Amino acid sequence: MKKIFFIFLFLSFCTENSAKIDEKKAFHYDTWLRTMGEIINIFEVRYYNEIDVDETMSRAIKGFAEQDPHSSFLDKKECKKLQEKMGGEFFGIGVVLPGDTKKDEEFIPIIEVVPGGPSDKAGVRPGDKIIQIDNDIVKGLDIDEIMSHLKGEKNTKVTLKVMREKNGEPITIEIMRDKIKDETALMYYFPEHKVYYLLLSIFSEKSAKNVQKILEQAIKDKSNGIIIDLRNNTGGLFDSAIDIASLFLPKGSDVVSTKDRSGKITGEWKTTRSPLKIPPHLPIFFIVNNYTASAGEILAGTLQIHAEKKDTGFIFILGNETFGKGSVQEVIPVNNDSAIKLTTALYFLPFNTSIQGKGVTPDFVIEYRTPPTETMRWVTLNYGKEKGLKGHIKPHDEKENKKEDKKEGETIPWKEKRLEILSNDYFIQNALNLIELFNLGHHAFSSELKSREKALKFLKGHYYIDTKIKAEEIKL
Repeated sequence: MKKIFFIFLFLSFCTENSAKIDEKKAFHYDTWLRTMGEIINIFEVRYYNEIDVDETMSRAIKGFAEQDPHSSFLDKKECKKLQEKMGGEFFGIGVVLPGDTKKDEEFIPIIEVVPGGPSDKAGVRPGDKIIQIDNDIVKGLDIDEIMSHLKGEKNTKVTLKVMREKNGEPITIEIMRDKIKDETALMYYFPEHKVYYLLLSIFSEKSAKNVQKILEQAIKDKSNGIIIDLRNNTGGLFDSAIDIASLFLPKGSDVVSTKDRSGKITGEWKTTRSPLKIPPHLPIFFIVNNYTASAGEILAGTLQIHAEKKDTGFIFILGNETFGKGSVQEVIPVNNDSAIKLTTALYFLPFNTSIQGKGVTPDFVIEYRTPPTETMRWVTLNYGKEKGLKGHIKPHDEKENKKEDKKEGETIPWKEKRLEILSNDYFIQNALNLIELFNLGHHAFSSELKSREKALKFLKGHYYIDTKIKAEEIKL
């Protein structure tokens, strides 16, 4: 009887709040709510098994609340986890996962592994596909549930089952949870090119200061260019992205605004300080990919638009089309210690530009070069090289000066590993080549690079990215 009373209290609450909706919709909702109450009552009285009202109602509301991938209902347990996530210390395994994972996915891919973190030490690699966490299959779990499975107390163990090869056997990896260092920025210098590089994996309180530091250092050293890598950057502190934009754009420049469903502006953000004095003809390349989302793509898109429309410097975007998350979510508390995460507005970049579902299209679009699989690497090593053949002849010098190979299983320090990854990064290689071409053009054809528009035309006219090579047969 108590359960039925609870249901009618719920119906009364919804009916009272329906006064805020127009009369036609209120009547429609009221009809469905009464139908729902009738069905629950029939199940309560006649269903063979006992009904768990809390779980049943939670599932029903979740179904209604999930109108888009980012709106959802948060029950008591989920609200508590969200509070823990927003404040305080937590421990995890150090991986970056896509935020758009659906419940019916067979696996969830690991986009990035935090260098030197627990997963990196355990042998987890970017591209590994998680199919099971401890005893729980990933299919049927949303991203918040997956993250809660991966987090836990320090020095507690979590077991992942991952797929690494398309048709290979699952690999089981045990990881010890630990505190994840705030490695939000990594800086490097390419001496042969005189180019500075900054990786921003997420926007933190220090991000704008790190960008300012590398800009000032590059200006001081009269470098040939700067690369700022926003790949896999899914956002972080929104204000940090505004602060970074302020380093490049005149004070008071539009960065982003929000509009509700009627098109009314609900918020506006502009640059808050005078920009740095960046020398003319210093090319700055931002690298993005399809996992650059939210504040990450807002920053890239805003700088691109200002550079195009107002010629605010030689800023170029390179990489893949970004994710396309241009929606705003609010967490609104409701009864029963629960809450709803609700999409309430859309972001708009300058000149009324929306990125929702579209993303930012780079000036230079680069497709991924698929790395060889483990099987192909093994085949190349054992059959694609003379030294892979059994009993191959070795030069006398090699016999005498044979160096001891690195022992199998010996791990490479993550700093060395990161440098190795950078040296083979196809996106960075393209950015470096474009900077070289830009500087060559500036010295040899200065009239053709007086504006960003002309520079873009020059670069695209003399540099080919993933262009199909045309060939014609000739007869000798």
